[in-house]
Amino acid sequence: MVAKRLNLTIPQMDAVLSHQKRKYLEWGRGAGKSFILAYFMREFAKQMPRGSFFLVGETFTQILSRTLPGTIRALELFGLYQDVDFVVGTCGKSKGFAMPLYAPQQWKNIIHFSNGAVFFLVSLDNQNSGRGLNSFGGIGDEAALLDPIRLFNNVQTTNRAKEEIYDGVPLLGAEIYASSTPMSKSGMWFVEMEEKALERPDKYYFSSAPATTNHMLRPDYFESAKENSPTQTIYEAEILNIRPKVISDGFYANLNDKIHYYSDYDQNYLEGAIWLPKEKRVDIAFNCKQDNDVIRTQGLIVSLDFGVFNSIVISQLDKASNTYRVLKSFWVKSPKITNDLFIEEFLPYYEPHQEKKIYLYGGHDGHNRQANSTSTLYQQLETLLRAHGWQVYVMAKPSAPLHSRKYILLNSMLKGIKAALPKIRINKDNNKDLIIALERAEAIEGKTGIEKQKKDERNKKMMQQHTTHLTDAFDYPLYDMFWQPYESGSHNTAGEGLIMLR
Repeated sequence: MVAKRLNLTIPQMDAVLSHQKRKYLEWGRGAGKSFILAYFMREFAKQMPRGSFFLVGETFTQILSRTLPGTIRALELFGLYQDVDFVVGTCGKSKGFAMPLYAPQQWKNIIHFSNGAVFFLVSLDNQNSGRGLNSFGGIGDEAALLDPIRLFNNVQTTNRAKEEIYDGVPLLGAEIYASSTPMSKSGMWFVEMEEKALERPDKYYFSSAPATTNHMLRPDYFESAKENSPTQTIYEAEILNIRPKVISDGFYANLNDKIHYYSDYDQNYLEGAIWLPKEKRVDIAFNCKQDNDVIRTQGLIVSLDFGVFNSIVISQLDKASNTYRVLKSFWVKSPKITNDLFIEEFLPYYEPHQEKKIYLYGGHDGHNRQANSTSTLYQQLETLLRAHGWQVYVMAKPSAPLHSRKYILLNSMLKGIKAALPKIRINKDNNKDLIIALERAEAIEGKTGIEKQKKDERNKKMMQQHTTHLTDAFDYPLYDMFWQPYESGSHNTAGEGLIMLR
């Protein structure tokens, strides 16, 4: 065997030499997170043969599309190869692999190493994932996306196993979490671990590093990344690891990540598809079948914001629980147009949906005739969607609401002031850009009261999916459906008692 020399960056070396059992690595993209997580995975397996460990992600979709491919590539740098030194989604006993001390009942979410060490792939969107596991330690990728309560209940409480053969092993009970700096409020728990590390340096280790610490990157990487980054803020956060400014008094002042965000995937569907051969799972897990929050026998509320940047937000009103659920959002930018948004994004994703009815909301100017056409935008979309088997009811009002009214209504609904009005809940996995846009929408004093700050929509350097376009699509149906009930104290629902404009 030929010895292979690997060069570590200073942050990587510091993390390797640190003695603390809880390590939190806030590193920019390109700083070497995949490499260091693969190193610790190798060390867990090497130090504790036949041990059980966790590899936790926010969702199985994240694990499947981002964590696992990067981890497998990084393990190759250490001379560990899939189907030779470890297998994924199956037991390696037939290959002569040693068996773990605590053998799992099923192997479809397991990485099995030849010395008997196993990593359980745990997704936090499944409340039962990780339960029953006795682990000796583990790692977490994209940690800022992890829900800290579910992380504790499903993963950290399982890190309790102890065997005499592992006495004195340095990594026994260790946990290593890595992430770029969070872009939304739900990830703030991760950066708050820096304070814990300052308070308890014997137990907690926190490292913050930009990608500039990685001397193995191409010389032109940073110049190229800066030129291609839509905004300076995104470049600073993703590459330089500079935490974005937090908007404290935004337009959605009562938006609370702990109350209004949720995850709800169909785990039976995802877990059945996740280990299929790559050529058979190209699209299988990435349509509305993976969404457990969709009421399949009910139509969809589709809200459109259009222009140079086009976006839609898909929602449903669950009458049984009096909950307005924001299910999914899509966007396209110029030169793509509104038709592309529906043809390329909406229609493929919701093709399996059972009740093909759309209640279409959006800006009042969608009722104006389009250039070189006798039809309005909504009429054109109605024709397009009907051709694909959908019934369309145009619900958009002919006039624009006052921002001050939207501000009052939406913050009242977010706070739950009127019990008759539905609770607003947002699927955080399917609306990442919408959530960032909502959290960053600023409020300003206008002539008629509080208004939404729209200046970033005109800034070509801004990442438009993080400006207010998506938030407008979010607003339209909520205002059109619930402003009158809010004023009068009554309560209407989509398609009931509302004027349909054909």
